[in-house]
Amino acid sequence: MLIQRIKISNYKTYLSLDLDLTVDDDRPIILIGGANGGGKTTLFEAISGALYGLKIENKEHFMELLNQGALNTAKPEISLQITFVGKVLGQQQKYILKRVYQLNPQGKPLESVSLNMNGNMYVYGTMTAPKDRVKAEQEINKIIKANLPQELSQYFLFDAMQSSELLKKNVFAQTIRDNFENVLGFKKYLQLKRAAEKLQQEWAQQRLEAEKEAQEYNELCAQKDKLTADLNTCIAEQDTKYKYLASVEVEYKRAKDGAQEASALNKKIQELASKIDDIVKRAATYAEDLKAFVDNIEIDLFLPKLASNLAQEINNILHIKEQLQKENTGAYPLETLKDVTNKIITYLKDLSLCSESVDEEQVVSHIVAIQNSTNKEDPFGYLDEAEVTALSNLVKRTGSNQFIALDRQRQELEIQLSTLDNLRSQKQTLEQTQAGGNEYLIQNYEAAQKQIEKLKGQEATLKADIQRLEKRIHQFDVQIQQEPDIKFDTLVKLKPLFEKIADSLLKKKKAQIESEMQQQLNKLLVSYKGHVAKVELSDSIEQFNIKLYHTAGNEISLNQLNAASKQIFIQVLLKVLRNLGDYNPPVMIDTVMGVLDNESRDALMEEYFPQLAEQTILLCTTSEIRTDSDYIKLEPFISKTYTLHRNVEAQNTTVEDGYFGLTLNQ
Repeated sequence: MLIQRIKISNYKTYLSLDLDLTVDDDRPIILIGGANGGGKTTLFEAISGALYGLKIENKEHFMELLNQGALNTAKPEISLQITFVGKVLGQQQKYILKRVYQLNPQGKPLESVSLNMNGNMYVYGTMTAPKDRVKAEQEINKIIKANLPQELSQYFLFDAMQSSELLKKNVFAQTIRDNFENVLGFKKYLQLKRAAEKLQQEWAQQRLEAEKEAQEYNELCAQKDKLTADLNTCIAEQDTKYKYLASVEVEYKRAKDGAQEASALNKKIQELASKIDDIVKRAATYAEDLKAFVDNIEIDLFLPKLASNLAQEINNILHIKEQLQKENTGAYPLETLKDVTNKIITYLKDLSLCSESVDEEQVVSHIVAIQNSTNKEDPFGYLDEAEVTALSNLVKRTGSNQFIALDRQRQELEIQLSTLDNLRSQKQTLEQTQAGGNEYLIQNYEAAQKQIEKLKGQEATLKADIQRLEKRIHQFDVQIQQEPDIKFDTLVKLKPLFEKIADSLLKKKKAQIESEMQQQLNKLLVSYKGHVAKVELSDSIEQFNIKLYHTAGNEISLNQLNAASKQIFIQVLLKVLRNLGDYNPPVMIDTVMGVLDNESRDALMEEYFPQLAEQTILLCTTSEIRTDSDYIKLEPFISKTYTLHRNVEAQNTTVEDGYFGLTLNQ
């Protein structure tokens, strides 16, 4: 399979892109450069999306993938089109595969897919009738699978930075198993073996004369089929759990370490939180005190100052008022005089001791005149009782200037506030550390470990049950074999035949892989260059492992390899598996140098990339493929070079010929 062209419209950073990816036979490399965030990974994703489809979940997801320049169009759509050549049933064909994504009026994502195979069209979409859709979709998927199955694409379209992750426990075994069973063609013989076994069982059922025996035989076969299905499910679940464990292993260890220190950590966080709260409260109190000071500055500061200056005059007024009050103690208020006078005159009239013509008001006026003639005049009579009380309180009030205390409070608070950001930073760091000890993650991880152990037990039980059933089924087979039957005899022979072919293929491929890997590692694995004496693969696919041996005789532990060596190891393995497999896919690598040192980089430049595949697409920055050295080594093997440019303001990526200004010499 060779990719000839990729067209992208309105996908992420690409408003429009049409890229020629054809290569010459002696120049298999396409070099695509770009700065970080320039669109390299998006191009990588677009090629994968064109082949296998985008899984757009909803309107929000669609809008996330849509280029910003297409937002204002009447009917925005995302379009990915890939042109490639490949073989189906030994015939070289050219394919144009196009996928278009839109939203319907209700905001639901719609997909339409078309495949042009030398003029023959296969078309289906979300709105296609189910029967027609299934037929067209099967044809298109069959063609894609024949060239590069999606389950294997991760091994040929990958990020080199992440390649060493494949070496993690059980993920690595799954990688090998996937490649052996699919890429190396091993799976088809296993399928033929199972098919022969199934046909043998079906024919045996027909030959059993006794109805009871036939029923028992059928039940045994059905039980075995169910147990086999359960066994496959059990193994698949283990693979899933192992992959989960590998993906969160680092986080789990951090979480576990964090959990052991949780108590002390939590106490420290609480102490910091208390300090932060105290400073915040002090700041709030200061703000309230300052506001109160400003609001009451006239009452608390200016009025007491004024009262201090007028204290002598006010005290004189109060003194005079007090003296007059003492001297005039015998005088009665007017209302009291009126009341008393009325009562006395009424009493005298009742006793006929007073004339009925006596006028009360005249009597009261006379008494008031007598009082006034004996009382001194009040020079401050215009002041009522409330005003006199206010003057009295004013001279008693002492001035309380809070400014000095507030200023001291401000100075102390400034010192505390200067530490607030640091305290918050410490608290945040400790909280993040505490999050590392996340109990939920620990529980999930350890639960997965327990589930794996349980699944292993189930696997062993299922295998034992299957063996037991096979023995009972074999008893019927022996009975049937006593009667000659050409068809049954042939089916009986087919099962071990395919088993033998599979074993033979495994051994043959195994030896080739071991030999090829030894040669490649001695060239590329810098830390053991020329000292890999042997590569040894196990005979069992289910319990697969791989070992390296030093020329000194000791085993080289894969777990002890550094990150760069792990990356080299896994890339060598994928190259060898690809070269010996049934597929001939292109190889597309993002972040090509990953974590490699200079010596390892040089080895890849000279011994790896030029011979990797018939088409190798490298996505990189100038720090990975350097213009002054690395590029010169690769140039004789490069067919085309491009540079991606990201326009931040327009939110768009464009492409130009050449690698960061260097023109290809051909």
